[in-house]
Amino acid sequence: MPAPHNPFKAALKAGKPQMGCWLGLADPYVAQISAGAGFDWLLIDAEHAPNDLRSITAQMQVLAGFDSHAIVRPTIGETWMIKQYLDAGAQTLLIPMVESAAQARELVRAVTYPPHGLRGVGSALARASNFSAIPDYLQTADAEICLLVQVENRAGIAALDDILQVEGVDGVFIGPADLAADMGFIGNADAPEVKAAIMEAMGKIVAAGKAGGILTLDPEMQRACLAAGATFVATNIDVTLFAAAMRNTAKAALALLPDQVATGQATTKNASRYLQQLCKHWSHKATTDFDASQGSITFDTGNRVAMTASADQLQITATTGPRGDLARWKQVITDHLVRFAFREELTITWSE
Repeated sequence: MPAPHNPFKAALKAGKPQMGCWLGLADPYVAQISAGAGFDWLLIDAEHAPNDLRSITAQMQVLAGFDSHAIVRPTIGETWMIKQYLDAGAQTLLIPMVESAAQARELVRAVTYPPHGLRGVGSALARASNFSAIPDYLQTADAEICLLVQVENRAGIAALDDILQVEGVDGVFIGPADLAADMGFIGNADAPEVKAAIMEAMGKIVAAGKAGGILTLDPEMQRACLAAGATFVATNIDVTLFAAAMRNTAKAALALLPDQVATGQATTKNASRYLQQLCKHWSHKATTDFDASQGSITFDTGNRVAMTASADQLQITATTGPRGDLARWKQVITDHLVRFAFREELTITWSE
């Protein structure tokens, strides 16, 4: 009986695009939910997520019952770490921050049994061989291991041509975020220079007959990479999906509650002047609409103020969201108006 077939590796070799998602929540429950969603592959991340060998193994055990293929990204491409993940049953590894052909060759050795590699022969203890239930595991495992290397800085891009010549590297993944940072565009993977570098690299990868991969949440970039021949593309991350959904849900829940409102008034013959001064003062931070007798100011935070000026009185309505700090908002409005009215003693009387 040979080692388990690696359908992901076979699909890449056949040039069949594989669509995936990142798993960073480090939980088998989330992995199971994600596996049932229909992705071709799911990446269990140990580089930027709180995963260890046991949590990764638990997630691989869950994914084994689904069609979504498990890819594991170690924290770093250390041989001892790779050895543990392979024995735990990982058949596809994505190794971060590969910068040279020499490094890529060492990674090939790390995933290969002797005499051609360094992988320790301990399959009798390993989940990978189903604990010795696969008698031909040692003889057949190498052919089913898929090694993906991650190029994500200028050094890696400069060495890409040489990396692509390394036999045993099945695919090259471009890391947009780190590449953007190294190019001087930290936090801006959408910079035209970064996109151009990615597309040039993807063209080289495909032309070399290797599988090209990327994680990008930008639909336009996803389509561009697929059109260029990329064969493993991740389109989202469980962490960001969950965080966005929870924030939007909380926002919708709070929207069911009434705003907090307070009304104030001040006796002054300069009501129109103070109304216009406050609106002009906040016009660069908020949305304002005003004339000589009425004005409104709306901040992105949800804080609002509406004012009406008559010949001898300024009427004020201060509003915050359901969980806003209404007392502080009233004080901010008061402080500004009193400062504008330094020529007179302005008193604002508030009621809620």
